Amino acid sequence: MAMMERLQRLRLRWGDAVRFLAWGLTVGLVCFLLYKVVVNDSTPHLAPISDGERDSLMAVALPRAMSDTLLRYKAFGVHFNGDRGIANCAAYQLTRGQLHGTALRSEGFAQDTGVKGCPSPEDYAGSGMDRGHLVPAADLKWNDAALRQSFLLTNIAPMHKTLNQGGWAKLEDKVREWTARDSVLLVFTGPVVSSGDTTLANGRVTVPGGYYKVVMAPCVRPRRVIAFIYPNGRSGGRLRQYAVSVDEVERRTGLDFFPLLPAPEQQRLEADVHLDVWLN
Repeated sequence: MAMMERLQRLRLRWGDAVRFLAWGLTVGLVCFLLYKVVVNDSTPHLAPISDGERDSLMAVALPRAMSDTLLRYKAFGVHFNGDRGIANCAAYQLTRGQLHGTALRSEGFAQDTGVKGCPSPEDYAGSGMDRGHLVPAADLKWNDAALRQSFLLTNIAPMHKTLNQGGWAKLEDKVREWTARDSVLLVFTGPVVSSGDTTLANGRVTVPGGYYKVVMAPCVRPRRVIAFIYPNGRSGGRLRQYAVSVDEVERRTGLDFFPLLPAPEQQRLEADVHLDVWLN
């Protein structure tokens, strides 16, 4: 009799173990399926981009009256304004594979002597302003020549230290984070100039009141764009505080981004602020 009771207890324990194991497997399967759904929803669908498509997306149209010289360097382009001594726009492509370069940064700023109106390093001396990169040197460490060219003063503009080393640096870090996620970004940066701006070097170099950055993820489907305008001064607060539409950047600068896109897609990309899509 005692033996039968022990066998019965063993059967009950074995049944409990089987039921517990089945329950655990079911919970694990549900968690795995939920994980797959979340990952598939949060990972963007990426499509390759050809060189021709990239070049068309990086075109920028400028007003006829605006001084502009298009300069093509190894890894970026600059629309330089000789009347202001700073660029109208600097643009480049950043890829995931370029994020981990090993080239050593040089602090030697230099004049591009072949460009009319390009400042010299002395024009910034004693001004109290940082020599702010438009195309960040940190994004060009994958190539020695490209990194050196980023220190040409055609790619530099006067920035207050609180901007250059504060909110602007955080925005550049965020662009690199987005590049790692989205594979490729196209980035456009330049000044927001107004009639009340001060100058350096006896009027030869404009100190803009603000700076813009326009960022496109061209391989994500559907494509997405975000833009920012930062005042050239203290830039505390969250990223959201400075997010604007591309239309707003165009209104403030007179530039036209993505002019070769069909009008309906321009409207979709440029009319509204889509920061939440980028942050999710």
